[in-house]
Amino acid sequence: MKKTSYIMLIASVLLILFSVISIRFINNKKYNHKAKKTIKIAVVFTGSGLGDKSFNDLIYDGLLKAQEELNIEFDYAEPMYPDKYKQSILEFAETREYQLIIAIGPEQESDVKAVSVEFPNQKFTLIDSKLNGKNISSIYTRWEEQAFLNGVIAGLLSKDEYKKTGNINKAGVVLGMEVAHLREGAIGFEAGYKYVFPQGEVMTAVVNDFRNPLKAKEISLLMYNKGVKYIQHLAGASGLGVFAAAKEAEAYAFGVDENQNSFDPSVIISTSTRYMNEIVFNEIKYIKDNTWKDGVHYSGLKEGIIDITREGSQVQLDPSVMKFVNKTKNKIINDELSIPKTKKELNLWINKIE
Repeated sequence: MKKTSYIMLIASVLLILFSVISIRFINNKKYNHKAKKTIKIAVVFTGSGLGDKSFNDLIYDGLLKAQEELNIEFDYAEPMYPDKYKQSILEFAETREYQLIIAIGPEQESDVKAVSVEFPNQKFTLIDSKLNGKNISSIYTRWEEQAFLNGVIAGLLSKDEYKKTGNINKAGVVLGMEVAHLREGAIGFEAGYKYVFPQGEVMTAVVNDFRNPLKAKEISLLMYNKGVKYIQHLAGASGLGVFAAAKEAEAYAFGVDENQNSFDPSVIISTSTRYMNEIVFNEIKYIKDNTWKDGVHYSGLKEGIIDITREGSQVQLDPSVMKFVNKTKNKIINDELSIPKTKKELNLWINKIE
């Protein structure tokens, strides 16, 4: 009887010990689960929204990549008008659920600045901005570099035509909005054009809308009718109208951001690519790795964020054209060629070339 009681006592003690160990194990599992809390990202897109086949769509691709590879969750807003940007940013910040809020475009600068002061512990990434803030990472692309190489191609083709016929073909740039970074892109394109063909002329027009391809088409047709043969668009979804106009006018165009050559391979010569998907992915990865930093961060050809591609285009070019373009690209990367960003700098720069 005593032996039986002793065995039962031992069994009870072992059962209690097992229960304690199990509870501690379960609690540890719960703790680890909390430690690996899913990162949540919020994004406020520009007015052109998703489906622009350019800027916003590339950013969305970066989010999908981060979702797959970094196991993050994301929410986004697509305000139609600038006066709605602040509301979207504020609503995301008020939840205090997001490790990072990404705002797209300099038109959101003042709103990000205001909300960042109200929520000093919230991290923000602002694309195409030089805004400084203790909790803001501003990403600014060297836009003058981005469109420069397309300008070089247009200049080389115009120069060749001039040698053969004596005719001077013009080039053009169509902007979606009159904003500083796009104006720098227009200056960059003109600089590239005049780098090889100083006597050429470059016209510039503004749609005042990133979502109006019909208006962009009308503007582009007017430019083509005035002797322009090559147009670089920096116009978001409105740029699709530039391609349509180039087709109708039997002229040529250049894409931007996402490779747009396949939209109409017969008229799009090349695209100035900008890997916004990689920029966004990297910002999210920095959050995950705890290496995210505030401040203004610049990117360009040297950093591999922008480039030029002919992939998908069916426009035939002499091999010497891209050979010269790649040689020029390496000069920029190696700091042997500096590109102007303002009209004043451009005029001084052209005088030196001539």
